[in-house]
Amino acid sequence: MDAAWRHKLRTARQKAGVSQREVAELAGVSQESIRAYETGRRRPTRERLTTILQAMQTPAYDANEILEAAGFSSTPTLFPADEYPNFYFTIDELQTEVESVAWPEFVSDNGNQVVAANAAVQALWGIDFAHDRATKTRAELTLLGVASQRKFADRVVNWDECVGVMAAIFKGRPVTPASLDEPDPYFSEVLQVFADGDPVFLARLLQIWVATPAREAKARWSYPVVWRDEEFGEMRFHSHVSMASDPDGLGFNDWIPVDAETWTVLEQVKARAREQRGQPSAK
Repeated sequence: MDAAWRHKLRTARQKAGVSQREVAELAGVSQESIRAYETGRRRPTRERLTTILQAMQTPAYDANEILEAAGFSSTPTLFPADEYPNFYFTIDELQTEVESVAWPEFVSDNGNQVVAANAAVQALWGIDFAHDRATKTRAELTLLGVASQRKFADRVVNWDECVGVMAAIFKGRPVTPASLDEPDPYFSEVLQVFADGDPVFLARLLQIWVATPAREAKARWSYPVVWRDEEFGEMRFHSHVSMASDPDGLGFNDWIPVDAETWTVLEQVKARAREQRGQPSAK
């Protein structure tokens, strides 16, 4: 068990793209302590390990796995696994679950990274999510990273409004609020995604960031999306975010059509995607 959590901790740091020195500085501990934890020469307290995981912006589902492997309790919940073993959705269950609805639905984690997306999302966004998940960085898979892509940004009529919501969420993180003046490694990675793309989008993000107040974290929130498909026309969605797993920081994002016209256009977009993939039309 001891070797397992140490390996998971080192893997989490490598996935975050930070060195032992950087983690030490962010967590307020010595570099020697980080090295000792990873090699097994020392063992942290639960509080110290939690601080390190938060400093690395480790997704909650990975952080809970590391805590449990180290012999500590994971994030507390009113529905503990020993009493409600299947109450929350696991990562492995999410892709199947999002496919159960007809409207665009995806799941994001506590770092705003997309971890599951149904066929309607992929048709609308023009992506192959399985391929993107296997090849793109975590920053590229965040909602801000997705929003920086030209094929996405050109279709969102209210792009500034949507990005403003994402900026407010990043700024409103209760433990480590994102900052442009002193961005942590994770947020620096997200900003680099914008910088690598069209400079116009980065300039717009910076303007939006300055003008947008932080948003308090809530269990339920929403925002409007106006999407324009070049072939079939405009769609309007009410994007509703709800909990998929509280301890693991996972939330369903439902883009629910607000009118009949949107449903009609959405079905045309989905049919086009099936045709492009050589799949039969839905009955």
